[in-house]
Amino acid sequence: MARPQGWSFSMRVLGGTLGGEWERERRDTLFLMGAIALAVLPHLPNLPLWCSAGFALLFAWRLGLIFAGARLPGAPVRVAAAAACTIGVLAQYDTLLGRDAGVALLVLFLGLKLMEMRARRDLFVVIFLCFFLLLTGFFHSQSFGVALITAAAVVALLAAMLTMQFGQREAGIGRRFRIVGVLVLQAVPIAAALFVLFPRISGPLWGLPDDAHAGRTGLSDTMSPGQISQLAQDDEVAFRVQFTDRVPEPARLYWRGPTLGHFDGRTWRPVRRELAQAPTPTAVAPETSRLLRYRTTLEPHSRRWLFALDVPAELPRAPGLAVSIAPEFDVQSADPIVARVRFDAAARLDAAIGLNETRLSLQDWIQLPPGQARRTLEMAARWRTEELDEAKLVDRALAMFRDNAFRYTLNPPLLTDDPVDRFLFETRAGFCEHYASAFVVLMRALDIPARVVTGYQGAERNPGDDYWIVRQADAHAWAEVWLSGRGWVRIDPTAAVAPERIERGSASLQGRRGTSREPDLLGDIEMLQRWRMTFDSLTHGWNQWVLNYDRTRQQALLSRLGLDATDPRELAGALAGMLALALGAVALVTLRPRQPRDPVERAYSRFCERLSALGAPRSRDETASRYLHRVDRLLEPAEAALARDIVATYNRLRYDPDTATPERVRDLRRLVDAFKPR
Repeated sequence: MARPQGWSFSMRVLGGTLGGEWERERRDTLFLMGAIALAVLPHLPNLPLWCSAGFALLFAWRLGLIFAGARLPGAPVRVAAAAACTIGVLAQYDTLLGRDAGVALLVLFLGLKLMEMRARRDLFVVIFLCFFLLLTGFFHSQSFGVALITAAAVVALLAAMLTMQFGQREAGIGRRFRIVGVLVLQAVPIAAALFVLFPRISGPLWGLPDDAHAGRTGLSDTMSPGQISQLAQDDEVAFRVQFTDRVPEPARLYWRGPTLGHFDGRTWRPVRRELAQAPTPTAVAPETSRLLRYRTTLEPHSRRWLFALDVPAELPRAPGLAVSIAPEFDVQSADPIVARVRFDAAARLDAAIGLNETRLSLQDWIQLPPGQARRTLEMAARWRTEELDEAKLVDRALAMFRDNAFRYTLNPPLLTDDPVDRFLFETRAGFCEHYASAFVVLMRALDIPARVVTGYQGAERNPGDDYWIVRQADAHAWAEVWLSGRGWVRIDPTAAVAPERIERGSASLQGRRGTSREPDLLGDIEMLQRWRMTFDSLTHGWNQWVLNYDRTRQQALLSRLGLDATDPRELAGALAGMLALALGAVALVTLRPRQPRDPVERAYSRFCERLSALGAPRSRDETASRYLHRVDRLLEPAEAALARDIVATYNRLRYDPDTATPERVRDLRRLVDAFKPR
């Protein structure tokens, strides 16, 4: 049965020498389409759904045209589609400039360019557009996963460029990627020299638009019901920690973030205090206290907090970063964290803070909004008539949470008016922010200074490299109350309701989550969990050795090599010398004269070597047929029959070049591999 016109394509579309010129063009275009898909892949999670769907539609449209052999759409269709894409991006972002709008427009225009990809020049324009698109992918993320996809896309694009350099005689897939692999290996020494010695600058290489750091996830400087529970579904890494010696129990891993004290009835915000009211931050530790040292690699979150282990004992040290400790013991930087930061810190877990508070400085921590939480105030008044000891009142509040059917859930009922009263007396179901907020309001109603502290609690150990991972899912809120003689004391009401959350970390919440997501399923399968941790180890190494190679580390490395990193002439000389060595090494390997060998001759030479082992070497002027006639008597019947097949195949390929297809050459190699005379 004849195949329909326009659909006569081989399944071996990506390599080989099948078909005529029309088949060759189709194979080259299909190969390029695969490289384009890899180039766009890193952008898909960051694009609006309609934008990703638009590119997918254009991509599928072009694929259909390739397979069907149909004509490309005319200019009116392309112009109308370009106008629609531009209007869509403008409506989505209110601008055509900036990171997000610019990348979305670039992806859509790449899809439109596929609709006019006819000549060889158009193919190269698409390839160079893909290279530029790969660079823009690092605006959103410089993670190890994105780097892997980018590297694969670069290899595929180079192979596509190489494909276009072949003439009528087409090379197979394997040969193309081998050539590209050699090219990449030749470039590695030069790239390494530039990476190590090219001067690092403190800021970005170019000014990013205003939206460059938008869309960061993480803790906010406010807290309202349901805000932190949204992060409990997020497996994104917040920071990684390596301890110098001992590691505390997971239940004691409280990573302090912003302290919140102003409450308007629904939302908690930081307290704005006058400098005269703010006491100097001091921590008093017992004589038996041990200093706990660790190193944190903090992911960018576009805010100023450094998330130190509670209680910070020293000012964290981060090169090029101004760090301070607020009176509430929040560790802050002078500027927002918009790039990955690594800092060394120390903590004393049993230290007391706030012993130097005064009546004036405590006034901000007993504020309550008027007209709110009336039932809570009435209950507090009754408690006050029954008990005066503040520590016992704290215990009574925790016992209320523990003994009165309160539930810890990620999907609490919606709280609208007067959320504290409704939570305490009606719903009794909530996440950590509900418990921390209600507990602090109750303490203030009892005239006990109290405040909300947000941050992270717990961590997940990576046994491969022995470091700890703190994820957004570990976001947590707890309370601090001020008790005479003890200062600010951490009280975590969540521990009274769901102690497993504190002792086992956020992994204990998997059964409480309303939806199952892939990262959660991975944690339930041991083998996949090991792969997950291995990938995170690679990501951690990528962050430490590549992304964190900044100006300070470069200067330290060059100083160890005896170079003055502050002298531009010395640095330029070292860079020129290393580049010369790298280029010389590459030239030494690649420019030496090598005689290309025909694959047919290589296979026949191995056949002759095996016959020589029988004591019958081939003479230089002896043809294959005469050589076989001479050694035929030395072989067993089955071996002689196989040798005759080898010689017949060799003669056919050697003297009839039109039959020397890759498939026939592979047949000859298989015959030679099977020939093993005794």
